[in-house]
Amino acid sequence: MPIMSTEIFNESDAGFVIESTQNCYADGFEGPEKKLDIRFCPINKITGKNSTSKIGLRAINKDRWQQVLDSARCTIISQTSNQFMDSYVLSESSLFVYPRRAMVKTCGTTTLLHLIAKMVEVGKECGLEVEMVVFSRKNLNQPTKQIFPHCSFNDEVAFLNKIFKGEAYVMGDVNKDHWNLYIADYRKNKTVQRTEQTFEVMMHDLNPEVMKQFFKREGVSALDTTVSSGISNLLPGSIIDDFQFDPCGYSMNGLLDQWYWTIHITPESHCSYVSFDTNIALPDFNQLLRNVLNVFKPGRFTTAIYSEDGSPVSDAYSAFDINSIPEFSIQNKTLHGFDGGYDVVVSNFKLSDQYLIQQKQPIIQTADQQQVDLIQV
Repeated sequence: MPIMSTEIFNESDAGFVIESTQNCYADGFEGPEKKLDIRFCPINKITGKNSTSKIGLRAINKDRWQQVLDSARCTIISQTSNQFMDSYVLSESSLFVYPRRAMVKTCGTTTLLHLIAKMVEVGKECGLEVEMVVFSRKNLNQPTKQIFPHCSFNDEVAFLNKIFKGEAYVMGDVNKDHWNLYIADYRKNKTVQRTEQTFEVMMHDLNPEVMKQFFKREGVSALDTTVSSGISNLLPGSIIDDFQFDPCGYSMNGLLDQWYWTIHITPESHCSYVSFDTNIALPDFNQLLRNVLNVFKPGRFTTAIYSEDGSPVSDAYSAFDINSIPEFSIQNKTLHGFDGGYDVVVSNFKLSDQYLIQQKQPIIQTADQQQVDLIQV
């Protein structure tokens, strides 16, 4: 039975160094993002009087959102919208805005939690109050280089608990890849069946040949890279807003009807990292995970699934079949079920030793065959 720890673990206090099959992360960019997902409800919901606009948070314009993001030390690069949401590609990751929900994730040394006060203020401007807060992040490569409160999960939890009343969890092996989670759930009626789900894939030790595509090249646009890399085929039919950084790095936001998806890439070999995140309503993630791994070819990765009781993924623990990714071996899998009617499952994988050996064999066999052919000649 998987074990989920509620004891807070601080990577910086423990001198945490992640295992890697490639070079160390010294002086590399911090790719793993901090993610804040806030859901709102009308302030006067209890009285039954609802004067909140149907567009809710979408009434907030780009300049006002930039004021909010200033507190996290990141800027808006571009904006895209459809009938369901507004999407912003940021200098460090992404912001998605629904009428009653805002999801923002930021990488590097951004100070994501510093924007909470302004986010709450924006909600009030729209006649909304916080209904649920979910903060999460994978373990960081260089936690000591972060800015308070992001140097440790303990500090982040203490910071959040000054504003909200939530619970904190560490999921996975605290000595290796793991995932930190904080949830404050104020939803009044927890018997209502809800349908939200999210799926994240956080990848390390990426194939260097694949990562070459995400270095800035003369005459190659972000759109060219999106198409040639195979990213555009992951969820066909999407509106895609992509950006190629100079000298390297790549971000994209995708809008597919009411669902978002986003990818962020740090391609340098000594700190390579790719994240994939979506809330698309699929009954399982077998094919999507397979496709994501085929595009990026990581050496190891972490998946995180959030699934509410009424979501298409009825069993988050079995949301994908590990037999569909035979080249990877599972390191651990952690499940936690919440009283609010939702589950969170975090799994860690790495390329299996058997697969790595098999990858080398064709080269040896080819060399042997060439020798035989030469002898025969």
